[in-house]
Amino acid sequence: MTRVTRGLLATAVTVCIFLLTLSLTAGAVQYENQLVVYTAHGPELVDPVISLFKEKHPDIKVTVIQAGTGVIVSRIRAEKANPGGDVMWGGPVETYQADEDLFAPYVSPEDKYFQVTDPKNIWHANSVLPQTIAVNTRLVKPEQYPMSFQALLDPKWKAAGGIAFAHPSRSGTGYTILTSMVTLYGWDYVEKFVANAKITNSSDEMFKMVRDGEVPVAFINEDLGVKWIEGGAPLKLIYPKDGVSNQVDACGLIRGAKHPNAAKLFIDFILSKEVQQVYTSVLMRRSARTDVAPPKGLVSLSDYKLIVRDGKWISTQKDQILQEFEKRLAAARAK
Repeated sequence: MTRVTRGLLATAVTVCIFLLTLSLTAGAVQYENQLVVYTAHGPELVDPVISLFKEKHPDIKVTVIQAGTGVIVSRIRAEKANPGGDVMWGGPVETYQADEDLFAPYVSPEDKYFQVTDPKNIWHANSVLPQTIAVNTRLVKPEQYPMSFQALLDPKWKAAGGIAFAHPSRSGTGYTILTSMVTLYGWDYVEKFVANAKITNSSDEMFKMVRDGEVPVAFINEDLGVKWIEGGAPLKLIYPKDGVSNQVDACGLIRGAKHPNAAKLFIDFILSKEVQQVYTSVLMRRSARTDVAPPKGLVSLSDYKLIVRDGKWISTQKDQILQEFEKRLAAARAK
C-alpha cells in the first residue's frame, strides 16, 4: 500500500467516524444545562420532585421560583419579550387556556397515557380534583341516590330540604360546578337545578350542610369527602355518570423559553409514571394518568367522563356568566 493510498484510507476513515458521530448527535436531542421552573406548588411536592430530577440529571442547574398561580402568570406576561422562566408547573388548565399566548405547544411522549389532553398541546394534565355529588346516608336510601346531574332535577330533592350549592360568585368550587353544568347541559338545566337548590355563601358551608344532615344532597371536593368518610361521616360520594365536574392541574412550556429542551425534558419527567406516583403518595392527590392507581380510598376514574370546560370562556366571561346565573336564579324563584 502506497503512502498516498494509506493517506486516502485514513482520511476516509476519519470522515466516516465524523459522519457517524454527527448522525448520532443529530438523533439525540441535546438539552441545555440550565432550567428555570415557575411553580404554584408548595414544598411538600416541589422538594421531592426536584430532588429526584436533579438525581437523574445532575448536569442541569435547576432554579425554582414559587408563587401563586396569578402572580406567576402576571410575571410570565411581563417577561414575554424576554422570558425568565422555561416551564410553568401547576395551576388549573383554565389558566393555560386563558393565557395560551404565553405558552408554546409541545407534544410529550407521555401525553398518550393521560385521561385528559389539550388538542392544542399547550397544557399537560398532572392531577385531577373531582367535585362529586355527596349524599347523607342517614337521609337518603341507596335506591334513591342521584347517579347523574339529570337526577338532581327531581323535585323530591327540594321537598327533602334542597341541594346545597355554593354561590358561584363567592366560591371557586361553586363556579367550577356551575360552568361544568353549563358545559354539559346549558343554561336551561341550571335554571331547573337552582329550583331545587339551597344556595350557600361558601363551599365550606355547602360541604358541612350535607355532612351535618341539614340537606340530603350537596357537592363536595373528593379529597375532603374521603377524609370525612374515613372519620366516620355519614356520606356517600357519587361520580355522576353523565360527567364529573373537576379541576385539572397542569404544566406548560413557556413560549420563548431560553432553555426549551431542558424544559421539555422536565415536562416529560413530571408526566412520567414515576413522578405521578409521587403525587398520589405524597399529596394523596389523584393523578390524571390512567396507569397510576388513585390514592387509597379513591375509585378509579377510568370509567368516568371528566367534563372539560372552555378556559377562555370561564376566565374572560366570568362577569357575564355570573349575571346569567343571577338571572336564572331569579327566574327559578319567581315560579
